Amino acid sequence: MKYTDSQRAAIAAEYDGYANGLEKVADNLASQGHDIAADIQRGTAAGLREVADAARESSSALNRIY
Repeated sequence: MKYTDSQRAAIAAEYDGYANGLEKVADNLASQGHDIAADIQRGTAAGLREVADAARESSSALNRIY
């Protein structure tokens, strides 16, 4: 699928927002001593950031991941 620049920007912003939220959850979990749960959230956030980065790169990159 060919995404327009504005569609790709919206996808990147959406996935960055999800990742930012999970980073906050991870920080909260870590502060309570739940390190394994925090690491899981951080891993998920990293995956979401990969989608956001692909969206910023190109439609082809986004199609490979999304």
